[in-house]
Amino acid sequence: MITLPFGLFRRRRLTTDQQDRLLNELDALLQQIDTALDQFGADVEASDRNALAGSRTSLRELFLIVVAGEFNSGKSTFLNALLGAQVLPEGVTPTTDAITLLKYGPEPFDELVEPGLRIHHYPAEMLRQLTVVDTPGTNAVIRHHERLTRDFIPRADLVIFLTSADRPFTESERAFLELIKDWGKKIVVVINKIDILTQAEQEQVAQFVRDHVNRVLEHSPELFLVSARRALQARQQTDGAVDQWQESGMATFEHFVVDTLDEETRLRLKLLSPLGVARRITGKYLAATEARLATLSDDIQAIDQIERQIAFFGDELKQDAEYHLNEIDQVLTTLQARGEQFCDETIRLSRIRELIDGNRLRTAFEQEVIGDTYQQIDQRIQKLIDWLVEKNLRLQQSVDEFIQRRALAHRDHMLGEVGGSFAYNRQALLESIGQAAQSAIAGYNRQTEAQQLAGEVQSSVAATAITGLGAVGLGATLVAVFHTVLLDFTGILAALTVAGLGLAILPAKRRQAKESLRKKIDEVRAQLRTELRQQIERESEHTLRQIRERNAPFVRFVRAQQEHLVGLQRTFSDLTVAIEKFSKQVE
Repeated sequence: MITLPFGLFRRRRLTTDQQDRLLNELDALLQQIDTALDQFGADVEASDRNALAGSRTSLRELFLIVVAGEFNSGKSTFLNALLGAQVLPEGVTPTTDAITLLKYGPEPFDELVEPGLRIHHYPAEMLRQLTVVDTPGTNAVIRHHERLTRDFIPRADLVIFLTSADRPFTESERAFLELIKDWGKKIVVVINKIDILTQAEQEQVAQFVRDHVNRVLEHSPELFLVSARRALQARQQTDGAVDQWQESGMATFEHFVVDTLDEETRLRLKLLSPLGVARRITGKYLAATEARLATLSDDIQAIDQIERQIAFFGDELKQDAEYHLNEIDQVLTTLQARGEQFCDETIRLSRIRELIDGNRLRTAFEQEVIGDTYQQIDQRIQKLIDWLVEKNLRLQQSVDEFIQRRALAHRDHMLGEVGGSFAYNRQALLESIGQAAQSAIAGYNRQTEAQQLAGEVQSSVAATAITGLGAVGLGATLVAVFHTVLLDFTGILAALTVAGLGLAILPAKRRQAKESLRKKIDEVRAQLRTELRQQIERESEHTLRQIRERNAPFVRFVRAQQEHLVGLQRTFSDLTVAIEKFSKQVE
């Protein structure tokens, strides 16, 4: 009977100090990754946590081999031949869909740990050195991939991928390789049942499998051709056993296994296995962090764009306000021109009778000077107010639409991957801002806002020292000032004329009346401009404050997340460098 030269498993050992140093350094590195995942937050997938924890645990465990292939690829026969005993049942139909751990035990013993997982103990010498994971057929593996990828693939130090010469590289086998390729495991490919093929057919099948495996894994693993059935027969006989063992191809594979699994190489693979897990997890969350930063970068640009829009609104408001203020100025300038003309034509010796008749003078002044000035001033003030209300509303709508577009554009961004609470919180803030803006705009009644603003403008101007009058309508209030000033003056003039004292100084009084009117209009113009500008600024500041208050939670979220993620990006990047540095040291 053929026996494996197990003495080769006990080649020169690394010193315990060297082993401990490397194992401790790697364990510390895995701990740092675990800490970084804590910083990433609650969105870390449980499978990644389990894989990392399993990798740390596996550092102190026996070498772990995972064997995978279709149910009819001859896995059981292959393992029995490798272990040198009838350890597993064989058959043409699947014997189980459970994952089986083969471990050393003084007596054969089988236990079902939980549904889908059992442990088979057997006194095979090789099992003193390692643990073998026998998986169900790859079609069943795909159904139960969570257990396999969560508990065993991340911990595997070597994966033996077995395919059958009569059905090489099936779709389920391809799917299995796709499932595990990112874990960075050492994989060897074995083509079983070569005894049913000619030499030429063996070469054809080998090339077919090699091409497809390379396409999936993007590298070329070792490939072996064996007949597990003939190898097991050689194990069980004496005559011609050596020749049959050699012809089965198992001798070549045995040499590879023994050479690969010497103490030093086993330690190297055991160190490289968690590094593959570490590389995958670190790369995954570094990419997720950078994706979040990219999203935040867009958000920061959006926030800056809103601020630029607000600043542009302020500049544009000032420019447009001048147009409306100039229109009001024009009314006052026209009033002044009519007032001066009235003085020139009325305060004359030839119209002394009219000057003496106060009622007649008052009526003439109201008709010729004041005219529809009341209405003109009020109309232009109302026009300014309507413009300001509409301008503020349009700004709010513009910002609201901008936020809504961002919310819609990123509604599904990263959700379902590792976006998690980050994407959810960000989306919730965007949507809350949009809802608040919609509510504000929906409740923004142009007529009510205009009436309120008009009352504030009227009260603001009418309460100044210029008028000292109550809020009786802005146009009426302003014109009343000119009316009172001029009539007071002309009343004095009439008194002087009646007394026979004013005729000589009539031209001077006319100039004085015109100057008094001009001064009063200039004062009103300046005061009115100041008050209206201040009111426009107060109104626009109120609008901008509302917009900024609505955006504030999102702005705080973006700024805080950016600071956090920049630090996390640096952490994952440093860990990536540390992983590669440690890998080179191990290799």
